[in-house]
Parts: sequence; structure tokens; C-alpha cells
Amino acid sequence: MNAVTLFGAHKRAFIRTAVVVVYIALAVCMFVTGRSHTVLIDNRASEDGSYKAVNGMSVTVNHNKPSDFMKGDRDKFTVKGQTLRIKVESFDGKIDTTYTLKIPLTEDTVLVSIPKLASGASADEAMESFEL
Repeated sequence: MNAVTLFGAHKRAFIRTAVVVVYIALAVCMFVTGRSHTVLIDNRASEDGSYKAVNGMSVTVNHNKPSDFMKGDRDKFTVKGQTLRIKVESFDGKIDTTYTLKIPLTEDTVLVSIPKLASGASADEAMESFEL
């Protein structure tokens, strides 16, 4: 076997390995960005009184249409990907902010408490796993 034939065989093996690696990376990327999650947005006061429900607010989750919430309301949204952006505008003007949360890849459904976020809790404290 001469050097040219040996080099050509290594080149083909390298190209085949590179193609397999690219396919695997593409599959992982598609899984992570295309994974959908159910997000429950909650506007309820805590049982221990540590935070109160917002009297009325408009909530936009990622790029969905805004939804209005009154005290005690809860609504469901389906989002794709791991990043969750929640824009909250209270009717009285006291809250006008956007929260960015990271949904764990393994979670199918999460509950996000807007009053808890508004009271200064971290994203990890305001978001919890939820079983349907």
C-alpha cells in the first residue's frame, strides 16, 4: 500500500467521523431548542402572608398574546426552548418589568408565581415543578 492510498483512507475516515459528529450536535441542538414546556402563571397570595396577589395585571409570556390576570387567577401557556421571558404590567402601574427564567430541561410543567417574583424572590424560588 503506498502513501497516497493510505492518506486517502485516513481522509475518508476523518470526513465520515466529522459528519457523524455534526449530525449528533445538530440533533442535540434541535432537542434543546425545540423542547416544549407547559408553564402555569399564578397570581395567588401565599398562605403564610409573605406576599400578596397582584390586584390586576397583564402578562406576556415569550411572544404570546398578553393575558389579563386578577387576584387568584392561574393560566397555562406552552413555550418552546429553555428560556422563559415574562413581561408583567400591573393595572395600577406599580409593576412594569420583564423577568427572565431558565426552565430545567427535564421539567415538563412548571408553576411560576408572579406575586412571589414581584416581592423580590429569585427565579428559582418563584418557579416550581408541577404535576398535571
